Amino acid sequence: MNFRKKIAACCVCAVLAVLAGTLPASGQMVRGEKSVGAKIGYVGKNSSADVGLVFQYALSSRFRLSPEVGCVFKHQNLDAFTIDLNLHMPFAFTGNKAALYPLAGLNYSSWYETFKDPGANGALEEAGTDVSSRYNRFGVNLGAGFELRCSRTLKVGIEAKYTLLKRFSGGYLNALICYTF
Repeated sequence: MNFRKKIAACCVCAVLAVLAGTLPASGQMVRGEKSVGAKIGYVGKNSSADVGLVFQYALSSRFRLSPEVGCVFKHQNLDAFTIDLNLHMPFAFTGNKAALYPLAGLNYSSWYETFKDPGANGALEEAGTDVSSRYNRFGVNLGAGFELRCSRTLKVGIEAKYTLLKRFSGGYLNALICYTF
């Protein structure tokens, strides 16, 4: 997908998120509700797994702030450390047991890339051939999620998001389990 299509997709998602905020609030969240949990999933940039920790705080019955930290495992010579600050707008259905939410937020990623440096004649030298670079980037997250309340204190969910970063844009698909208090 070229850069213009990515920007257009971001604009459409932002407009949908604003419009979704005008819908009636759900009865699922109450102001001050907190959740803490873990996530595990798949990262499209390097076709690898990621794990992380999630904290969620309900600002109101309509908006929830979700800071997250994550680690993308090394594959295809890339691995990363990520920090996200997302805003969720959950809409409950089926008796407030399930909710669907759009998300938008900010991302900080530190990608680490390793590769072999060819020698002067194009052949790999025996010693000192590993070259590595670290790329620190700020970006934007856009996506959606679905959560299911198993009990008053336990919820599980899935989340799909796309992170726009210079050179390291990619999709994330995660499963979450959270303790709610």
